[in-house]
Amino acid sequence: MVRTAAMEAREFLESVRGDGGTYRIESWPQMIPVRRAQRVDDVVASLRVEQRNSVGFLDPVEDALYVTVGLRGLGFPASFHLGRETVPALPPAGFYAWVECDGEVVSTSLPVKETYLEVHRA
Repeated sequence: MVRTAAMEAREFLESVRGDGGTYRIESWPQMIPVRRAQRVDDVVASLRVEQRNSVGFLDPVEDALYVTVGLRGLGFPASFHLGRETVPALPPAGFYAWVECDGEVVSTSLPVKETYLEVHRA
């Protein structure tokens, strides 16, 4: 199941990539309601292995897009978040993307809720 979700995540990522680092997302894949037996952290790790094998290492935005779609395909209520640094070390402020599942950050160990102001959620 992880391999199928990873393939769908890769296809989604490739379909929304635009020119010059832009993305055009007209609709997000919906969560597929299935019975989940695995912990979300284990599934994220498995998705990352598939990611590295199929598309390599991704920047934070693409990684968050990929993980969000992969988790949704496996029945997890994942949401994509984009945030702006609240106190940048050097102007201008940077942006960072992460994934949450049931209100918990699952895609990074960075303290994103404390250091970034959420500007978009999907």
